[in-house]
Amino acid sequence: MLSRTYDAIILEDLNIEGMKKFNKGLAKSVSLDFSWNQFKTYLKYKCKREKNHLVIVDKYFPSSKLCSNCGYKNGELKLKDRTWHCPKCKVPHNRDINASLNLKKEGIRILKENNITIINSINDDTIGTMGIHAFGDRVRPYSAKATVNELGIHSL
Repeated sequence: MLSRTYDAIILEDLNIEGMKKFNKGLAKSVSLDFSWNQFKTYLKYKCKREKNHLVIVDKYFPSSKLCSNCGYKNGELKLKDRTWHCPKCKVPHNRDINASLNLKKEGIRILKENNITIINSINDDTIGTMGIHAFGDRVRPYSAKATVNELGIHSL
């Protein structure tokens, strides 16, 4: 479960209706918009229950068009362009991977803007927040049962 595994989850607020205009296959899926919104609602509830952070990045944030290496905005990038090279720093990008890196950066920026301390994991693929998990990797790396000692302190 995402909300039990991670301290912070970052999502893009997808514009499903806008996506349907450019993709005939998506246009046939009437339930896609409902499914995405249902997923977001469920995730909000779960994160609130687990006292984790859910960051929803604005749908107009140019996640695909920003170079995740130098920040250059490629205004000429088209939806059909699945890969591109940054004209400024020459780094090659896969559109989806680049977008995910930019969404992570933007989500971390939003968390910090809200005075939430961020801790990156050793391999930098996950983030954590102070007070929830000291190492910032996985919140619950293994299953354990809590026990009560004589002092009434819970330990794992």
